[in-house]
Amino acid sequence: MVAKKDILKWLRKGAFFIAEDGEVYTSEGRKLAQRINKRKRCTHGDPRVDLCHEGKRTSIHVSHLIWMWNTNCVLPDGFEVHHRDEDPTNNNFDNLIAVHPLDHGKLHAEVKEEVPF
Repeated sequence: MVAKKDILKWLRKGAFFIAEDGEVYTSEGRKLAQRINKRKRCTHGDPRVDLCHEGKRTSIHVSHLIWMWNTNCVLPDGFEVHHRDEDPTNNNFDNLIAVHPLDHGKLHAEVKEEVPF
């Protein structure tokens, strides 16, 4: 298993880089294919890329990679990346916020239900 700190090390040493358009490239300039991994009960997809470096392989959300690239920090354990405009394909760094899952759910709540008592 590849830890997030290892992915950050790969980014820091230039094994991968993020272009201004949000595309992910290897140090040799090869563009990595983004794929949608649709989860159950989810009407949209969050793009992912597969990273392979020094014999290790992992898959990561592009939004997580862009957040780590721009902050130069590991995404805290248990945290998620929220898209401010709720478009999972808009991975502009200004559109991304690291949030706790409980807060993330609140950001996506459309209607607050009244408690019946």
